[in-house]
Amino acid sequence: MGILNNVMKKNAVVLQKPSGTIAIRVDLDTIQRKFYNTLLFVAKQELKKNKDKKRFSVFLVEIKEFLNKNRKDDIDRNNKYYVEKLKEIKFKNAEYNILDKDGWEIEGWVSLVSDLQVKKKRKKDEQVEITFELPERIKDALLDPKGIYANINLVVIRGLSSKYAIILYELAKDYEKVEIPEMTMEEFRKIFGIEGMYKGRVDNLKKRVLTPAVNELNENENIDFLVSYELRKTGKYYTHIKFYVKPKPAKLKLDQQAEKILRDEISENPDLKELLALMPEKYRVRKNLIAFVLGGLEEKGKEYVKAQIEYTNKNAKKNYVAYLKKAIESDYAGAEIIEGAVIEEKDDWKKKYLGKKMKLKGEEGLWEIVFVDEPEDDGMCKVRVKNENGRELWAVVRCD
Repeated sequence: MGILNNVMKKNAVVLQKPSGTIAIRVDLDTIQRKFYNTLLFVAKQELKKNKDKKRFSVFLVEIKEFLNKNRKDDIDRNNKYYVEKLKEIKFKNAEYNILDKDGWEIEGWVSLVSDLQVKKKRKKDEQVEITFELPERIKDALLDPKGIYANINLVVIRGLSSKYAIILYELAKDYEKVEIPEMTMEEFRKIFGIEGMYKGRVDNLKKRVLTPAVNELNENENIDFLVSYELRKTGKYYTHIKFYVKPKPAKLKLDQQAEKILRDEISENPDLKELLALMPEKYRVRKNLIAFVLGGLEEKGKEYVKAQIEYTNKNAKKNYVAYLKKAIESDYAGAEIIEGAVIEEKDDWKKKYLGKKMKLKGEEGLWEIVFVDEPEDDGMCKVRVKNENGRELWAVVRCD
């Protein structure tokens, strides 16, 4: 394997993408935008070795795995699907310099790929090799050491699901050290590929394009900035849009990263997934509870935690989360008071339990309660018990 295989496991794969290929007018869907960025990355790496190289190559399987980490459904799509996507890119023309970033008022059009070939080699498995050439204008921009470019992290791009989020991310990175200029709605529509769309109520534009793109970027744990926007009117009509970018607070970023770790753990840990499925649905997304269940799983095993969840499901009258945490900590499911006469209640309520005999799940014989702690809000008490051999343990009983 080649270039992509070497960088596939990195957390950051940076493409120095020429600004002229960012604020452009071109109709590409989500997969095609990711695909084209990957082709530019391959070409850029090859040009570092040989600036005169004209033709570049990469295996399709590398692109599929690189673009779709942890998304087996996409990786397993047949090669024909991706070849068709690539073929469509070949016939796309882009209008560039829409925001006049280089200071010149220039109207220009360029093909994204000037030549494309797909080679198939049949052995035990079908191998598909993509070879391509770039237009001189794009190739020169990739080579220019003094050119204007943005540092685009392809790992971030890989994780984005909306083409509008990809466009907005690249735009924010292109203007990383300066403000994104105010755009006319015409310029905005060109760059986002929505000319002729959502021209009625502005609510539709927000709902379909702006809000999903902004939310996806702001909720991404790998992006260190937050994006917002303002639609501006001239008279009765919205005529301009202004995007704002500011650094993401450190605490928010850490919280998002922790949430991602939990998501990854759930997807890769079938035991954790099974345990969460036992809980009422509304509690399965509580990050603090998921982390606690995971800790219990790692420390005490699946069957132990499963017993605590099932016990909590039957007995928790209120505050399910707190009850389950205490159950996992103190083994609510493992301690059961045997049937027998209730000790005569004294002035001190604790005397009702002191001296009473218990049996413990997993332990033989009877255990005498020698100490009772104050009851919790859920009606459970932590007690110290002792057997006839003098061995002592902690247990939990219902004491309300």
